[in-house]
Amino acid sequence: MMKLVKKNKFTIVVVVLFVIFMFGVSEIKKVFFANDGAVYGDRLVGKVEVDKETYNQLKEQIQQKEKVESVEVRENGRLINLSITVANDTSLEEAKAVTDGMIDLFTDSQKGYYDFQAFIYKTDAAENNFPIIGYRHHNSSVFVWSKDRDKTDISS
Repeated sequence: MMKLVKKNKFTIVVVVLFVIFMFGVSEIKKVFFANDGAVYGDRLVGKVEVDKETYNQLKEQIQQKEKVESVEVRENGRLINLSITVANDTSLEEAKAVTDGMIDLFTDSQKGYYDFQAFIYKTDAAENNFPIIGYRHHNSSVFVWSKDRDKTDISS
């Protein structure tokens, strides 16, 4: 046995180095290219589903409100995003009132699982105080709105 090891010493060293090299490459690949698995990790375990019909009812309910021009609804993980465009003559209070009653379409388990975020825009980009953002945490019963503010020009 020792004669075999002494005779093939170079080959054994090369094989051992190759195995170590391959192990290192696989570990580096795991660290830098670990893209298998869920995008959100385990945060969506026990996810509460919302059917398309509920989203369609939500869009219709908001679209029927006065001064609403368009509505878009997107689900992103545990967050339901609403992009709402209102008429240019809409006040802040009228825009905030657009989200009133929309949470009633969801079940208690859905309300307790999802956070809701409403982005309200006007078609006139030069309008002060818009866009505004409303956020409802899953443990809260009301929307909290971004601070009323004047639009500022950053380029100066």
